[in-house]
Formats: sequence, C-alpha cells, structure tokens
Amino acid sequence: MIFFDDIEVSISKEYIIIESKKPIKVLSSAPINGGLRFSNKIINLWIPEDFYYDPIAYYKSKNVDSNAICLMTGADLMKAGIAKKESSNIKVLAIVTAGISNALSITDWNIMRKTKIPNIGTINIIVIVDREMTESCMVNAITTITEAKCKVLSSFDIRSFISYEQATGTSSDALAIASLGKGNAIEYAGSATELGWLIASCVEDALNNALICNNIKTERKLLLRLKERGILLEDLISTAMEIYVPHPNYSKEEAKEIFKRILLEVMDDINVSSLVIAGLRLNEDGERGLIPNMSAENYKKDPVNLVADEILGISIAMYIAGYNGLFEFYRFDRKKPGILKNLPPFIDDVIGGLLAGVSSKMYSYMIEERKK
Repeated sequence: MIFFDDIEVSISKEYIIIESKKPIKVLSSAPINGGLRFSNKIINLWIPEDFYYDPIAYYKSKNVDSNAICLMTGADLMKAGIAKKESSNIKVLAIVTAGISNALSITDWNIMRKTKIPNIGTINIIVIVDREMTESCMVNAITTITEAKCKVLSSFDIRSFISYEQATGTSSDALAIASLGKGNAIEYAGSATELGWLIASCVEDALNNALICNNIKTERKLLLRLKERGILLEDLISTAMEIYVPHPNYSKEEAKEIFKRILLEVMDDINVSSLVIAGLRLNEDGERGLIPNMSAENYKKDPVNLVADEILGISIAMYIAGYNGLFEFYRFDRKKPGILKNLPPFIDDVIGGLLAGVSSKMYSYMIEERKK
C-alpha cells in the first residue's frame, strides 16, 4: 500500500513494515533503535507470548534490517487500524495495533509489581506526517497522540485488569512519530493547531477501528462490564445462594441453575443494565469527590444521609420483580451476603437490587412450577 510519495506500507501476520526510499526523522519509544534518529524503515513486529525477556535477541533472530526502528506487540497485526487525513498542506497517516489484555491505569505500578501480567497485548501507534517538524513539535505530537489514545480508551470504558480503574493504556505501549521533511518546519502539534487536530483525529479513528476489529465494542453486555470491574458471574451466584431459603421441591444446585438462567436473562434487559451502570458511574464520581456537597472521604464512609444508592437498588429490584423484589432487597441489604459486604456505596446496592430482583423471580418460578 502506498499512502505518501516514497512511503510504502506492508502488513502481514508477522510484520507491519513502513519503508521510505530515503531516511526520515523518527522519534519513538521503540525497544529497538528508539529515541530520535533517521531511518528508512519502521517495523511493528509480532511477538509470541514467551519472547519478551530479551527483545534484542528476538529481533536479531528475525534477520531484519539492524537500523530499522522496531516496535513489538502480541496483538494481531492483521487487525490494525489505519486512518489518513489531510488538509490543504498537511497529510497525516496513523497505523495502530491494539491489544488490551494488560490494560492499566497509569498509577497502577504499586499493584502491578506484585501481579502476574497476562499475555502482552500492547497499543502501538505509528504516525507519519508528510511535513518537516521541529524536534519540539515531534515531542508535542507525542502528547497529542497520548491524549487521543486516552480519549478512545475512555470512550470504550476500558478498565485496568488490576485496579479496575479507567485504563490509560497498557503496560507495554509504544509509539513513533515520523516526519517526512517536506516544506517549512512546523513548530507545534498541540490541540490548538491544525497538525494536532489531524494527528488526534487519525489516532482516534485508527484506534477505534483496531479495537472494533479485535471485537472490543462499546455496547458490551452488562455481565462483561461487571467482570471488567472484578465482579464475576460466580460471585453473583454464590452471593445469592449464601442466603438461599431452601424450597422443598428443589435442591440447592437446582435453585442455583434457575437463578443463573434468570440472572442472565435479566442482565440482557437494557433498563436493568442502564440502572446498574448508573450506579457504577455514581460510585466513580463519589470516589473522586465529584458528587456535589460530598467529599471523597465522606463518600467512602457511606454516610446515613446518602440514600440515593438504596433508592437505585430498590428501583432495580422493583423493576425486575415488583414489590416482592422490594422485600427481597431489604433482606439482601440487611444481611449483606458474599461480595456485597465488600463493595463500595452505590455498587453494593445496585448489585444487591439486581440479585434481590432475580432471587424473587426465582422463588416465584418455583412456586408456579409447584402448582402445575
């Protein structure tokens, strides 16, 4: 593929290669030949799961040009996102590969150092600008690229696999900005500039496309959205079963299967999902001190004058199972079984409301079946 004069891009399962007929100026965080240098080749190299203990040795084993700037990733290169934009005098190309199995918040290091990191995915971003850029402009462009990446991750609600906070990247992201050297030198690439807008728009579109190609969607099911916050299906079921009142016609295992079936059905209801997500969002605002007239410190204490969380939980339970769901919610809220005792305000009540509504429907199902 040819996107610019003298620039050719080839994509395979093992490499993405961007090759120029003459050396171009590149600033990168690449593990191989990173920093500021001139090169006629930028490579995004696919790596197996066990490679990364010695990236230089692995790179040499591939018999690739020793002067090439090389980024590395375990993400599927064939699912790269590509975007090109241009104005009357500037052209910009972004090529992005995206794996998010090891997504993190930028302040997760204290937790991460004690945790086994999953398979390296990595978000690698390569941006090519057809104009001459000063060195400070290229640094400015790195800021713009990073801000665009964070915007996309936020719009997809990608979470850290360790802290479950909003992810800002992965543990191994890399990027490269290349200047083809045409025309007068551009000095700035921030959000108030045409070049900055072109770069950010390209990165946003390319990363969006890469995530979607890797089956990461914004409209993910509630079950997955909860899992991304450390709340698993098994946790939900075991919490409800902890205060299960035995029915003479059903064993606990049978009741568990009925509960699971109803839970999965209920969680596909967009209204239930909306109410639960509202609780998750409110919890994030509470923890940041963004709820008016309530500090973050006070929120964490779950003060008695905060009743909106119970109101939200009650709304979920009653939407699912009417007044029976309401009475079941009071039982769950009083006993706080399983994970409910450790969840923060808003989340404990929306999950409690969800489980209470499903539990009530389970008992109703058992009673109706007994009558038949």
